[in-house]
Amino acid sequence: MQVKIFHPTGKRSSYNRLLKHMIVTTTIVDRFENGENLANILNEMIDTGTIQAEQIPAILNIILVSRSALPFRSVNLSETVTSYNLLIEKTSQWTDLDLVLAYYHPTFGIILVNPAKSEHWLKVHELKRDELLVVYCRSKSGGNDIARKGLDAFFSILAGKAAVEDASFVAKATSTPQVAAKVVPVAQAAPTAPPPPTHGAKMTPKYSVQVSNELFHNGNVEAWKNIIEAYHARYVGCRVIVYHEGELIQDLNSLFKWGKVK
Repeated sequence: MQVKIFHPTGKRSSYNRLLKHMIVTTTIVDRFENGENLANILNEMIDTGTIQAEQIPAILNIILVSRSALPFRSVNLSETVTSYNLLIEKTSQWTDLDLVLAYYHPTFGIILVNPAKSEHWLKVHELKRDELLVVYCRSKSGGNDIARKGLDAFFSILAGKAAVEDASFVAKATSTPQVAAKVVPVAQAAPTAPPPPTHGAKMTPKYSVQVSNELFHNGNVEAWKNIIEAYHARYVGCRVIVYHEGELIQDLNSLFKWGKVK
């Protein structure tokens, strides 16, 4: 017996946290098996504070891989992708397919995207070259063979190529009898409270700052670092991300060499 796997349950706080995770995962499984997109579910729960970002990898693995055994594909992007209009258009039409994208952002961690929802792409802004992207696909009626074809079509569009779309990507329409709705008097609604603040990380568009040797030499680099740290302290939860020539800068000191901007 591997006794170590039970060590986290030896403390009350760890046990309660693990129990809460299992309960919320059970709720997520029920919603997923009723046809909801997992990216929709998890983004909603992150925004409401029901789950934390560090829970996402375990939930993705237990539901999509261990339990459902869905086809998936992981790639390190060969090119930066900034336009998603065709992806949104096509995946919105593939009503039998259920796609979940996990983009591993170097600063924010995993960002989940339902490619058919334009608002999810606002959290990404761009898929950076060399970063990890994992895409899972579920076919609601055709099984994993159709799901694999869906992955092929998705990555073709992502690469700017023509996709081979199977007719099974579109769910067959089902006719339902129409029932006349009863007319019920509607009471005047009370004023609604403002929505609670969201917890999910969102990226703003990039803002350019002129980089010159006068700005980034010797002590000025430390001054910029102090400014950014002060901003983080003033606006808790916000984070400044620096790019130079499309490259993510983890340390401002790397912007100069021998006292000059690279």
